Amino acid sequence: MENVTSGFWENKRCLVTGGYGFGGSHLCEQLLDKGARVYVFDRETPGNSYLVLAGLASRIKYINGDVRDLDLLKLSLERFEINTVFHLAAQPVVPIFNAFPYESLSINVMGTYAILEAVRMSTHTITLVFASSGAFYGTTTQNTPITEEHPSLVAGSLYGPSKVAGDIAVRSYVKTYGIKAAVCRFINTYGPGNANFTTIVPKTITNLINGLPFDFGARDDGTSTFDYLNIHDMTRGYLTVAENINITSGEAFNFGGGNPISVRDLVKLISRLYDGQEREPVFHGSPKAIPVYKCLDTTKAKKMLGWQPSISLEDGLKETIDWYRLFWSKL
Repeated sequence: MENVTSGFWENKRCLVTGGYGFGGSHLCEQLLDKGARVYVFDRETPGNSYLVLAGLASRIKYINGDVRDLDLLKLSLERFEINTVFHLAAQPVVPIFNAFPYESLSINVMGTYAILEAVRMSTHTITLVFASSGAFYGTTTQNTPITEEHPSLVAGSLYGPSKVAGDIAVRSYVKTYGIKAAVCRFINTYGPGNANFTTIVPKTITNLINGLPFDFGARDDGTSTFDYLNIHDMTRGYLTVAENINITSGEAFNFGGGNPISVRDLVKLISRLYDGQEREPVFHGSPKAIPVYKCLDTTKAKKMLGWQPSISLEDGLKETIDWYRLFWSKL
């Protein structure tokens, strides 16, 4: 079902909240390449955003605003006659989230409600696709892929609960008000241009480039096992859900790479791909009696949408390493 008419996005008016972020930047790039008219709603325009570094900022229309500003959101949707909203704006950095929980929850939860209200009150029909997360499921230890029906469990940070709130709200608005909206649950997205260096892939690569110790602190003991999704497969997920909104509305879809790997083995793999050397990583986290394990079952996306991951972890990491090498060489 992914083979939607090639001109589907031509001149479509798309609003991407958080478009200067990692995922938002890559989504904007794909939309622009497909002929869409892209509007980015964000309160910051950082110079290290992929949107800037890839030379895309001049090709989008920028709206400076806080995603909790309902009046500005409503005005923007009407003024620019937006067809599709991709809601990615969020506070995703776990250490910041834990340090400032109230502000972070406000952005992630009330920001989502503001988007929902703006879409609900629009004078024309708008498709909404919400960026949820594998964090929706909380801290899991089962060593089998998680389906969309898996319950939300207690998480190690408040980021997970904030995604649960938005995820459920989006689907509830569909049921209550009949809006056209769907949810994408992505897990550990990686690729070129991620400026969140608290996440494991960019942290590992930049440590290698800058000759820093292969030390990953106390956040993990290295045994936690996760699935990793390439950024290009992520953008295909967003687009495919939006293109098929008549069957996806009210639904949640998992998107993952399908190859879970422990944090220890991941950083060792990155080390080998970087220069052929397998460094032994250091972790200071307390040993886990039962390691965390999280891999998303993507059967639903494959059956309903024809989506499946297309980029292997090794190939995706090679591309990511090459990008960061070029990035750091220009500084």
